Amino acid sequence: MSEADIEYRGHIIDVQSFESEGKWWRPKAVVSIYHGGTVHTKMVAAPIDVMFDSEVAADTYSLEMAKKWIDDKS
Repeated sequence: MSEADIEYRGHIIDVQSFESEGKWWRPKAVVSIYHGGTVHTKMVAAPIDVMFDSEVAADTYSLEMAKKWIDDKS
């Protein structure tokens, strides 16, 4: 996925999937929003048993997971 942050419904999503042991990719994203003069951040990570065999697949899952967290919070 690109290095650029993604804006979604006033939040900024930074996809940070990472490669773990055994060459599996773990989905992770950081969601940020500027509110009340402060930047608030939330790390959104997949359950421990969710892994992918490619960075692209993990990044795609991370982005959808972050969007769902934003939607559920609204």
